Amino acid sequence: MTIIASLLRNAQLPESPTERLDAELLLAAAIGKSRSYLHTWPERIVSSEDAQTYAGYLQRRRGGEPVAYILGQQGFWKIDLEVAPHTLIPRPDTELLVETALELQPALPAKVLDLGTGTGAIALALASERPAWQVTAVDRVEEAAALAERNRKRLGLANAEVRVSHWFD
Repeated sequence: MTIIASLLRNAQLPESPTERLDAELLLAAAIGKSRSYLHTWPERIVSSEDAQTYAGYLQRRRGGEPVAYILGQQGFWKIDLEVAPHTLIPRPDTELLVETALELQPALPAKVLDLGTGTGAIALALASERPAWQVTAVDRVEEAAALAERNRKRLGLANAEVRVSHWFD
């Protein structure tokens, strides 16, 4: 039997610039708890099944796989998005684009087009902030558009739509 503190102490992710954060995110996911739980209850025993899941996550991370792909999700703006290897992981600096668009355009009705939407991060963040906007998210990659549509549905955003299309078609 292994405790939380021991698992985190022995994570060994030397290639990661955010070694401790990665280990915490992966362990929290493996045991189905929050990161704050790890800090609050470091002496709690982790089941062997959860410890094996965590070990698998660590192995994938050591192989260079991003944490977001391992967990299948990434926070962006005020929303959580499903992510997958056929899309880029939404980055915090892209939130500046959302912030700028919201500052430049008031909450009046508008039509917005997001080309190359990927996960739908920009389009869905804008749609969540501006219910009066009609946001269309486009990607030529069917898997990416399907992922963005799953994110749209999960977030319940009726003012956004996702389409598969080449930009010039």
